[in-house]
Amino acid sequence: MHFLFARFRKKPYLCNVNVLERHIEILLLSNDCVIVPGLGGFMAHHVDARYDETDGTFLPPLRTLGFNPRLTMNDSLLVQSYIEAYDISYPEALRRIEAEVAEIRQHLESKREYELNDIGILRLNQEGNLEFEPCEAGILTPYLYGLSSFEMSPLVVETKVPVETPQNEDTAKVPEESAITIKMSWLRNAVAAAAAIIAFFMIGTPISNGDSAMEMQQSAFIAIPQHTIISQQQAADDIQETQTVSKEDAKDSISAEADVTTEETSSKSTYCIVLASQVTQKNAEIFIEKLSKEGYSEVRLVTSKSNMLRIVYGNYASETEAANSLRSLRNKSDYFEQSWVLEIKD
Repeated sequence: MHFLFARFRKKPYLCNVNVLERHIEILLLSNDCVIVPGLGGFMAHHVDARYDETDGTFLPPLRTLGFNPRLTMNDSLLVQSYIEAYDISYPEALRRIEAEVAEIRQHLESKREYELNDIGILRLNQEGNLEFEPCEAGILTPYLYGLSSFEMSPLVVETKVPVETPQNEDTAKVPEESAITIKMSWLRNAVAAAAAIIAFFMIGTPISNGDSAMEMQQSAFIAIPQHTIISQQQAADDIQETQTVSKEDAKDSISAEADVTTEETSSKSTYCIVLASQVTQKNAEIFIEKLSKEGYSEVRLVTSKSNMLRIVYGNYASETEAANSLRSLRNKSDYFEQSWVLEIKD
């Protein structure tokens, strides 16, 4: 620390309060308390790193100052600093400090506040007591040098809702009804055509005598039931065949839908709980071994399509089951506090 005071050595004394604040700042590098006789004591406190939720910023650790106006007893720390800096005697160093303190108090009486650069601001309230506001950036601390704040938005867990495709139960019924309707129309057309042909021969054929007419009429009337029966029987066979084919087609359609449903069921996704992502192989193995020793045997390492390593836990059939398990695990262990649910497609 002696080299820090080298610039003060063997210089003519000037009543400049900036000299006092520089001594305080330098002494605070290696001390947590510096007492200024007749003014008060400056005490350093360590503030841990923290997260500001308002703007999503992580703030680094720092050392800040407090001030106690009742600590006015001389502990010789500041006086010794003056002696080493200016190569003067103890009484002379104490006299210089008292003169600078008197100048600070005079400034407080007139302006009500005084700023110590890189340390803070002293204020004189209405009751005549000293109040201190530390420098917002903290005091100079070598081992915290270079640490700065950074922003990080909170992770948002995306929830995917599975969509179920409704089964159409009436699909197999439509071909059967349509087939019956078509075949009945064919039957009616066939019967009408047969009747028209019979009527044509009965009217258009010349009649020579009563016997011939009787034979023709008898022949014609005998043929009508035979043709009609054959046509009706053939139509009935067609209807039965069509119904059989339609039912077989319907069964094939239902079987095909069942196959599709089976394929969709077999390709359903599974879910797991992610503890860490983008980790190295070595760190992942250490972490998995630690969790396994604590009883979490379902923890494992998986690799995504983009070769990203993830440490996951469990294997669940639904997202709801995975979410319920995650809530239970968070109550048991801090390892799962930042975990989230991941869908794994087969």
